[in-house]
Parts: sequence; structure tokens; C-alpha cells
Amino acid sequence: MTLLEGLLRQTPSNLKALNLLGIALTGAGRIGEGNAVFEKALALDAGFQPARKNLAINEFNRGRLAVSERLLRRVVSEADGDEVAHLYLAEIAVQRRACGSALAHFAKAGRYAAAQPAFTLHRGVCLLETGATAEGLAMLETIPADASSQRFDAAVALGRAKQYVDAARWFGTLRGAYKDPYAAGYNQLLMLIKAGENAAAAAIADEILAAEPRRAELQNLAAQAFAKAGRVKDAYDALRLATVLEPANQEHYLDLAAICTEHENYDLALEIVDIGLQKNPASWVLQLQRGVLWAMKAQLHQAEEAFETARRMAPGRSAPYAALAMVWMQTGRTPKAVETLRAETRRRPRDHVVPYMFAVALIRSGVDPTSADALEAVTALRASIAANGGFAPSHSELGRLLLKRDDVEGAIVELEKATRIDPEATAALYNLAQAYRRTGDRTRAAELLARVNKLNAEKRGDDPERELRQIVVRIVREGSTLPQDGAP
Repeated sequence: MTLLEGLLRQTPSNLKALNLLGIALTGAGRIGEGNAVFEKALALDAGFQPARKNLAINEFNRGRLAVSERLLRRVVSEADGDEVAHLYLAEIAVQRRACGSALAHFAKAGRYAAAQPAFTLHRGVCLLETGATAEGLAMLETIPADASSQRFDAAVALGRAKQYVDAARWFGTLRGAYKDPYAAGYNQLLMLIKAGENAAAAAIADEILAAEPRRAELQNLAAQAFAKAGRVKDAYDALRLATVLEPANQEHYLDLAAICTEHENYDLALEIVDIGLQKNPASWVLQLQRGVLWAMKAQLHQAEEAFETARRMAPGRSAPYAALAMVWMQTGRTPKAVETLRAETRRRPRDHVVPYMFAVALIRSGVDPTSADALEAVTALRASIAANGGFAPSHSELGRLLLKRDDVEGAIVELEKATRIDPEATAALYNLAQAYRRTGDRTRAAELLARVNKLNAEKRGDDPERELRQIVVRIVREGSTLPQDGAP
């Protein structure tokens, strides 16, 4: 800086010296002064792109993306081959999650696109997010082995792209290199579970638990691995320990009760939920689960009391209304379910659960599916789908209703969606088979009916009431993670 300031006293219009002084000031942490020097150079010569580019980089590093982008676009408009300018335009696009634009700029950044592991990471992630999975993985593989932080982020990106096997492999290699070995191990286990590698997941769970036995979240995740690997007792023991380690965490009690419920040990599940309520007396979700268990035992009066308690505790939640509607329908009070849910549907324009249950109740109330009155159910189901297109029961019920209204083409569209979301939805599969039979496609219909028969044999028969209970159980389980009123 001393040399450059002396030179500038002699030749104050020396653009190269001004640019170098701006760089020196920036390097010394005096970014504001450096920017002032870059601006002085541009005031002397608006076409002096090195100063504009350095000013843009400083603005980028200060988080002023709009200003930086404007300056960089001026650079590339006059020199499209400026690789550094394209690199920073790519990084701006990455921060704005505009991956298509980012990739276009990375392609013009030349060798600078690989100058830092972070740039390679961002380029690889953008390839994944735009569907170029193989290219993205290949790009991420070029991140240096010693760049553990970027490799960890790459593994996270692979998981988000549902490349679970590769993500698990990456996390596994990081367990000895990443700054937080536990995080790497935990995520390796999670990815193996998502990949369906149950035996490998259980083995990794044993390995990590040996080193970290006092972490409740790990015990919970390990329980999932053990359960999927058929080690039910180990799963049960892990969740019991999780409740001891974190007695105020309702998720552990819910998951422990779920294992008991899956094996139809409803009394033990109730005992576990009751212990959870002693530790978490304000938990509406545990109250709701308590009601579900009473319903499983066909003790509908006790179930209704628990559901009503949950509704009073969480009036803004939709799951208690779904559970109450199930009880009302199963005890001959379907008109009450229709009346209550109709009012709640009007109050909850962004909810998917209440309009679904309202449509089910309306159809069960005896409304002729072919009549104009049934249009209210169609409207409710479409509203449910608009609120949550990934809720398979709404697609299934709408498809069944459209089929009865002779809209075979519309029914097939909805039923296909339902079976894609939930391949084991027997009601959707059965109705889809009927729809294809009506189109004359008997081969497809026979294939679907064969799947239905196989699933019904595994699930011990086709029982509409059992199907409704299972849907409500799902609503209850998912309801604890949804915002109130079904808001996105």
C-alpha cells in the first residue's frame, strides 16, 4: 500500500495502480476503502473492467448480491470470456437456487470452476437438482478427499436427491475424517435405512451404539433399523432406553407404541402411552394415540373420550377431528360426522385431512354417488388434493367416486396417482382394476386384481373398517408434524 500510494501521488490516474491498491486494501480487511478506490478507477475510466470485477467480488463477499450481479453482468456484456465473472455469477445463482443459470455460468468459468472445493460442490449439487444425477455424482467425486466439510455437504445433497446408497457410502468414509464423526455415522445409518439396506443398517447401528449409547436420537434411529431387520426385541429395548434418556420427548413413546401396535400388543402400547402422558401431560398427540389404541381394542367409548380430549387440547389441529369422525361413523352417528366436518372444512381452506374425512362421511351417510349431492364430496376431495397432492387416500377416494359417476378416464387418473404414492393401497388397486375392466383392458385388470389378492392375503383380508382405521392411524402419526390448520 505504501508503494502504491507513493506511485499514485506521482500519477493519480494510473488505473493499474488504483486497482492494485484496491486489492491490497481488500486483503488488509479494509473493504470499504478498497471499494472506494475501485470506484475512483471506474470514474476515471468506465470501461476498466478489472476494477469493476474486483468491486463486484467485494460486494458478493459482503452479501450484496444484487449489486454484485449488476456489476458482473456489465463485465460479461463487454467480455463474455471473463471466466472469473462467470464464476461469481454462478455462485450468485447458487445462492438463489437458480441451478439452471448457475450451471450455464459454471460452464463458462473454465479452470476457476474447480479452483475451490466449494465451487465443485455447488456445481455437483446443481447437477443433482436438475436431474443430471450421474453427472452430479461424477462431479462430486472430484472433491478432494481432505475437503471433508464439502464432502459431508455433498453426502447430504446425495441424500436429498434420494441417492441413498451413495450417500451412505460417502457418510461412511467421513466417519474418521469429518470434524463430527457422530454426525457422519448417524447420517450413514439414516441413509441405509432409507435405502432399505436393513441388515447393513442394523450392523452400523450396533457399531455406533457401542460408542454412543447415551444419545436418545440415535437409540430411536437404531430402533428403526432393528425393527426393519426383524430384530424386534432390540428395537423395543432401544426405544425404552430412549424414553429414559429423553422422558419429555413424545416421539419415543409414539414409536415404541407403534412397534407394539404393529404386533397387536395394544395393552402394552396403551401402558407405554400412559407413561408418556405422565411425563408429557400436555401432549395432545399422545392423547390422540391413546384413542387410536382404544379404537383398535374396539373400546370406542374410551377412544372417543381420548379423541375429544385431544381436540380440546389442540383445537387448531385436524387429526382429532378425523379420529372423532371415524368413531362417529363406526357407532352409527355418521350425520354428526358430516355436520361437524362440513363446518370444519369451510374453516380450513388449506387443510387436506378434514375435507377428505368429510367426503368419506358424506358418502357413508347414504348420498347417491351418481347424484348432484355427491358433487359436494367431489369438491371436498379435490380441495384435499389441492392442499396435499401426496395424500394417497384422497386420490383413491376421488377415483372410486368418479368411477361410480361413470367418469372412467378421470377415475383412472386419480387411482393411478394413489397407487404410485402408495403401492399397497388395496382399495385403489381394486377400483383401478374395475376401471380398466370397463375400458376393455382385461389383462391390466387381472394384473391389478392379482396384486390385490396377494396384499389382502398378507393383510388378513379386505376390511373397509380396518382400512379406515389404518388411514386415521396415518393421519394421527403425521398430524404431529403438520402446522396448524394444514398451512404449508
